[in-house]
Amino acid sequence: MSNQLTVIKKTTQAIFHDGPYAGSYDWQGGIPLSEGEEMKVTIRKSKEVLIYVLTKKEIEFCDEGDDQIIKIVYHFELK
Repeated sequence: MSNQLTVIKKTTQAIFHDGPYAGSYDWQGGIPLSEGEEMKVTIRKSKEVLIYVLTKKEIEFCDEGDDQIIKIVYHFELK
């Protein structure tokens, strides 16, 4: 039995392709979402409420022996 710890390293990126919230954001910890789900985004400063739809979810997995690297990228479009 190995004394080595297994480490799972996960990064989550959200890309909003259009609308006032357009841009790329790194999400700490991530949110479990499925394609087709809607997300309500409230922009605090303007109090604007936007509805985005998750149009694509990409998952990359890299096995590095004792460590696993997981990258999730969410693509959103304004509804």
